[in-house]
Amino acid sequence: MKKLFTILVSLLVTASVYSQTYKVNTEYAELGGYVIKTDGKHGVVVAMDRNQGFASNYGEVEKVLSDNSNYNSDAAKFNDWRVPYSDELKIIYDRRRSIRGLYNSLYWSGTGCGFQQAYIWAFSKGKPYCMLLEEIVPPGERDPSVRAVRDF
Repeated sequence: MKKLFTILVSLLVTASVYSQTYKVNTEYAELGGYVIKTDGKHGVVVAMDRNQGFASNYGEVEKVLSDNSNYNSDAAKFNDWRVPYSDELKIIYDRRRSIRGLYNSLYWSGTGCGFQQAYIWAFSKGKPYCMLLEEIVPPGERDPSVRAVRDF
């Protein structure tokens, strides 16, 4: 009987470790950032504290995302960061006061809007604009920012 009790207790402890649930609008160091979408177990987290950099065209976005020095220490532990889709950028925009390090500028999106085009979110206006993927930002204007997300 004592052995059965020990087995049951160890199963309950194991189950509780693997049954971690996550809440939206909460930062989790073990996930590398701030949860913007979740079903409790899986979802999307945005990198915290700062943008990962700037990119004048979509080819530069991948370089910015893959450089671990562009992330805080929690986020740098992961290598599966990606560009947020347009709907995710809308969530990030709506929660911009809770997510540290966001600028009132343009942000790259991973959502296409036409042949060789992607949405660029203008946080100063709260809406997306369609831009050619290889289009260079005019001189004197800041390149769009890159803010990474990852699925968990």
